[in-house]
Amino acid sequence: MFLTKLAIFLAPILIFCLLSVGIFTGISSSFAITTFNFGATGDWGCSSNTGKTVTNIKGKGPERVLAMGDYSYSSTATCWLNKITDLKSKTRIAIGNHEDDNDEGFSQYMSTFGLSKTYYSFTFSSAHVVVMDTDRVSYSSGSAQYNFVKNDLQSASQNPNIKWIIVYMHKQMYTSPNTCSSSSCSNGGSDAKALRSTYHTIFDNNRVDVVLQGHVHNYQRTHPISYSGSSTPKITTTCSTNCNDPKGEFFAVVGTGGINFHALSGKASFVKYQQDDKFGALNIIIDNNQNKLTGKYYSNGGTKLDEFSITKPVSASGYSYGPSLSLSGN
Repeated sequence: MFLTKLAIFLAPILIFCLLSVGIFTGISSSFAITTFNFGATGDWGCSSNTGKTVTNIKGKGPERVLAMGDYSYSSTATCWLNKITDLKSKTRIAIGNHEDDNDEGFSQYMSTFGLSKTYYSFTFSSAHVVVMDTDRVSYSSGSAQYNFVKNDLQSASQNPNIKWIIVYMHKQMYTSPNTCSSSSCSNGGSDAKALRSTYHTIFDNNRVDVVLQGHVHNYQRTHPISYSGSSTPKITTTCSTNCNDPKGEFFAVVGTGGINFHALSGKASFVKYQQDDKFGALNIIIDNNQNKLTGKYYSNGGTKLDEFSITKPVSASGYSYGPSLSLSGN
């Protein structure tokens, strides 16, 4: 009788301990980092403003730095690499139009960051990040890059361990009117048209959460948007800042690394917030047991100028239970 009562008493404790270490066959546990952050900006240059952007990002303690192209603006990568010394090991680069040629230090960027291709992806904890190339190689439908991005996003969207999907690139798919002299900085430019017609539906269909862009030298952040077939995307929800798992994606132009500004000459209907006179960076935070993504744009002066968030339903993905275990008092 005593042994029976002891077994009944100890059984719940034993089960808890065994589940905690996951030693039953068919039980897998996830010990992913539940709170982490990424810094993100593009269009850096090698000025004192660039140094302040580095300090801004470094101060947030990011696990990764998402660099969105246009770095040294010179024939070598050296001056920019010197600026980001403290962040270099954490930095993942996208190629921009100021380093896509051999006389702009292209091979130095590739070798420094150990890249064999200019488009790639990586996963950190529950976040999957796809890096696209809008300048060096083809991104048209059927290209090697297109096939990679499409297949990679499909795989990530079906992976139960991936909670968040972020895509970043140099040239923008959407923008407000601005004073950049290049047609590639406009919403009606050929690059923007081709990028959104080729990829935005793929983003919509594969649960991408955030799309980050550079090239235009200011900061803009949209409402959650989906592809409409035109230069004006569809705003998917009345929620514009703190949203519960909205359809579509938040797009952000973060071309404020330090080179100069393109003044805004209007505000697109799908843009929620924009500014063109403060260098800075976006800090993307994933917390609340990985169920919330928050984007905060900080100027290099330390002021938070914009914030948006996505909250997703809590999932019971900590353990997947295999064969059941039944205990009796015998």
